[in-house]
Amino acid sequence: MNQQLEVRQLIQDLEVLKSERKRADEAVQQAYGELEQRIEERTAELITANLLLKQEIEERKRAEEELKRTKEYLENVINNSVDAIGIVDRHGRFLLWNRRAEAIYGYHFDELAGKTAFELYADPEELTKMLAKLRKEGVVREYEIGMKKKDGAIVPMDISISLLKDEKGRTIGSVCVARDLSGRKRAEMELKRAQEELSRYSKDLERQVKQRTREITGILRYTPAVVYIKDKNGCYRLVNSRFEELFRIKNEEIQGKSDYDIFPKEVADQFRASDLQVLLEGRPRQVEESIPQEDGVHTYLLVKFPVYDDQKVANGLCGIATDITELKKAQDQLRRLSGSIMASQEKERTAIARELHDELGQVLTALRMDAVWLAEYLKSKDAKAGERALKMRDLIDTTIDEVRGLATRLRPGVLDHLGLIDALEWYAAEFRKRTGIACIFKPCNVSRVDDFVATAAYRIAQEALTNVARHSFATQAHITLKEAKGWLTLEVVDNGHGFDTRKIEDSECLGLAGMRERAALIGGALEIHSKPNKGTRVCFKLPLQARR
Repeated sequence: MNQQLEVRQLIQDLEVLKSERKRADEAVQQAYGELEQRIEERTAELITANLLLKQEIEERKRAEEELKRTKEYLENVINNSVDAIGIVDRHGRFLLWNRRAEAIYGYHFDELAGKTAFELYADPEELTKMLAKLRKEGVVREYEIGMKKKDGAIVPMDISISLLKDEKGRTIGSVCVARDLSGRKRAEMELKRAQEELSRYSKDLERQVKQRTREITGILRYTPAVVYIKDKNGCYRLVNSRFEELFRIKNEEIQGKSDYDIFPKEVADQFRASDLQVLLEGRPRQVEESIPQEDGVHTYLLVKFPVYDDQKVANGLCGIATDITELKKAQDQLRRLSGSIMASQEKERTAIARELHDELGQVLTALRMDAVWLAEYLKSKDAKAGERALKMRDLIDTTIDEVRGLATRLRPGVLDHLGLIDALEWYAAEFRKRTGIACIFKPCNVSRVDDFVATAAYRIAQEALTNVARHSFATQAHITLKEAKGWLTLEVVDNGHGFDTRKIEDSECLGLAGMRERAALIGGALEIHSKPNKGTRVCFKLPLQARR
């Protein structure tokens, strides 16, 4: 009984133990599950922490590399700066000294051991002022002060200083940036000298301008010439006192007005045409213009030239006019006098030629007849005397020929009786015979001209051929006479040595003055073209319309 009870009690205990074990297993299982969950969570946290750590390490590496690059960049900037840069501790001992500082001050960094920055300042009082400003404001900018170099030289420097502080705001040092002002000082001195020189030059220039202005004003006021300036549209910008006096208009009143507001239209048209020609050609031009005034029409010789702006663009013109009315009258009188003299010369030549031909020719003819009679008379009585008489006859024949030639050259009868063409043809043949120079005359479409023109053309050709014979050493000469487009043209061309036309004005042996005078008297013009070893061409031109 007791045994059963024990067994039963043991079974109950086993059941209890089993239940407890089951509960314990369940608790272990639960604890194990919780542990695994915690392990998983912790593992995830560790993984996350590991990733964050890796990212932080990478970021730190990048920061270190960036810091390294920044440091290298700053070191490069500092070392290659155009300014001297130094860093000192709070006691003034040097921590950094760049290459520019070495170049300016002459000290290498290792030579600054045992020295302080304060020893580099030349003026202690000025240093005290600068340090007081630095302590008060914490920074000094562009403070000009003298600094001592290694060799003892003192140079002006532009100093900027900033204090360095730690995280607690305590001063641990300073950064100093210095710039050598020697070059700037020299430049300032040079600039000052240049400004003084410029000031002196400006004053001198102003004085010269005032003097020139007074001189020009005096010239414009007292010159007898008319002076004016117009813009490119023909409107007046300035006139001198002579212009005001002649045309009764003030300089202030004429501003902006044109010739059409002052003169008759035909006169204004004349002025405008020559103005436009000057502006178009862009060079000075000399013209004659007729201007009506209170006492009649006056002739002016004008020199017109362009006026340029700063860009060398013609923006107007200036005219200087000289009254040549009296000169033209004197020239006309002189021309008439010269024409009268030449006409008198021609009459005198004609008279001399007639006397030579009529009087002397008749006497020589009579002498020849007597010489022939005497030769026949002495032929049988005295042979030698007869021969002398025959020689006398031959000499008289030669003299007769020379007298006839001289009379013809003085005034060829063919010019009076047959006209210019036949006279030139006869003279070409006579010139060829007399000089041995081949001379060809070619007329072309020439109508009969009046005696005055014929005489002038003949004398010009005669003088030109005379020059060919005397000076050119030519073998050929050509005379051309033609009429075309209302112009009569006479040319004498040779193949001689030629000459420099620039020197003909100084020559007095070519007879050019006479030829030009004859050409001018009848309203024509004479041109001479020649070059050494290229022959010569003398050209006389006459507008026939002016003769009709």
